[in-house]
This record gives sequence, structure tokens and C-alpha cells, in this order.
Amino acid sequence: MNAIAPSHLSARSRHPSSSIPHPLQRLDAVAIISSCGPRQELCREGQPASTIYRVIAGAALRSVIRPDGRRQVVDLLFPGDFFGLTAGADYDNTVESAARGTIVAGYPRKRAEAQADSDPKFARELRQIAFDELSRLQAQLLILGRVTVPEKVGSFIVAVAHRLSPGCGDRVTLPISRYDIADYLAVSAETVSRSLSELQRRGVIRLTGTRVLQILDREALEEHDHHDWLSSLPSRRAPSQLPPASCASTPSRTASAN
Repeated sequence: MNAIAPSHLSARSRHPSSSIPHPLQRLDAVAIISSCGPRQELCREGQPASTIYRVIAGAALRSVIRPDGRRQVVDLLFPGDFFGLTAGADYDNTVESAARGTIVAGYPRKRAEAQADSDPKFARELRQIAFDELSRLQAQLLILGRVTVPEKVGSFIVAVAHRLSPGCGDRVTLPISRYDIADYLAVSAETVSRSLSELQRRGVIRLTGTRVLQILDREALEEHDHHDWLSSLPSRRAPSQLPPASCASTPSRTASAN
């Protein structure tokens, strides 16, 4: 897939991205708001890292390509999450939209760095973006460290529910396809499907749709005291985002991608 430059996304406008507080809010006046089609690349590994992005609605996937050519999803980006803040001059991974109707705000990196040089409070907020990314990475490592695939899938469900729909009950709509979940967990899509069926057979979850499920036994999914790392994950929801993950399903990429 060819990289999609910000100026070639489906829609593009310049205005404050939302009214809720976030680390780069004082740069909202210069933010570029882009509406993305499904599977559009927002930034590509090796391109100049000139923009810091924030997800406003939908979902995005940060990934790298393994030496064998397979994709490994290394971060799931939901409303409120930032990406594109790199240590070097170029992006070190590729990010693409994962859901129809994904909207991102782009902030000029040079403006953000100049603001951080003159404003210690802004510099701390910029660092917080990096800390949040590290927290998400730690959560993924702990999920991947589970022994069996059903345990990995169960931990994934808990993490998604915590991030997207805190306090909304036990009904969860997975915002990405099973193929994307498989690339996140480093297993096959078929294995993800079998694991979901196994969790349902055990009475831990109930599958009510292609991406919609109900948690029946949260304690079983949260076994081995996963509350510690869950509490470190930021759970943010913006007024402008798509319907909450626990209340409405996200359109799938294709009927076969689930």
C-alpha cells in the first residue's frame, strides 16, 4: 500500500480538534484535522517525522514488518492516543487507520519542540505522551507473556474494555478485526477465532456478534492479578469520537476480515 500523505487523506481542515484537555491542546489552533479511509497509511517507517498525531475518532495500528515479511502490530491507538513522537528524525514504524471514519489531528513537530523549549509545563506534557506509549507497550508485553493463546485473547479483551469503555458494563465491541488482533498477539487469525470460541465454551464470554461480546466472568479474564498493569493504562474518551466500544460496533474492514 502506498503511503498517504496528510494532504491526501479523505478530508482535511484546520481547526481546534476537540474541547477536552490533552497534552498538545495549546497547539490546536495549528492542528490539521484529517478524516481517513480504511487502511490508509498515516505515516510510514523511514519518512521524515515532521508531524505528531492524535487520534480523535476510530482506531489506528502501529506496526513493523518482520524479517520474514509478516506484520507485527506493536501498538493499538484509540481516541486520545498520540503517535509520531520519535527519538530520531524519521518515523520508526508505520501507522495506518484500522476503522472507517478514523479522524486524526496532526501537529507540526517543530512547533511542538519549540514550545517545549520555552515552556517547562508543555515539555512535561510532551514527555507524558512518551510515558503513555511506554505504558501501552508494557501492557502488550504482559499480554504476550501469557502462556496460552486463550489467556492472551482474554487479557486483550480486558485491556480493550479498560481503555475504551470503563464503567460501561461488560458488553465490549472489539474495534479492530480478528486479523489485526492476530498480528497484535503474534498468532494466526484462525487461532484467535478458536480462542474466542474456547472462552465462550468455558462460560467466560458470550459472542453476540462478529465483533461484539459480553464478559460473563471478568474474574477469570483478570486472573493472576492483572489490575496492576491495567491501572497504568490511560482510559480516555473524547466527545468527538465514534460510538463507545461497549455501546456500538465499529464497521469492519471487509466482511471477510473478521
